[in-house]
Amino acid sequence: MALAQVLDISSAGMDVQQLRLQVAASNIANARTTSAPGTSPYQPHTVVVRAAAAGDIARPFAQAIVPLSVTPKRVYEPGNPDADKDGYISLPGVDPISSMMDLLEISRSYEANLRAFDITRSLMQRTIEIGDKG
Repeated sequence: MALAQVLDISSAGMDVQQLRLQVAASNIANARTTSAPGTSPYQPHTVVVRAAAAGDIARPFAQAIVPLSVTPKRVYEPGNPDADKDGYISLPGVDPISSMMDLLEISRSYEANLRAFDITRSLMQRTIEIGDKG
């Protein structure tokens, strides 16, 4: 495997993690978003990741952002302007704890890809320096 391919794989991994971060942040930001009675609340999303063959290696890429099928939470808040006639509001089925755990995993995955990219770049730079001395 050529070092340039390692850079390509790491870069693709960082792109995927950046998109996952944006989707997770959107889910967290909308966790308490209410909707008017009779309308559906915000639907949390996830990123579908696939591997694409690039020669003899697999390169990750984000295939799609898809909505998760989760049941909205009904919460009793009679004073809320979006409450139905019984005083309940519908909140998205976002679990803030698991979403925060996802953010930690995404952050670590991004850092791992960045570290692999930096190490490969450093190795390429040293190889060039050795070639110039010879």
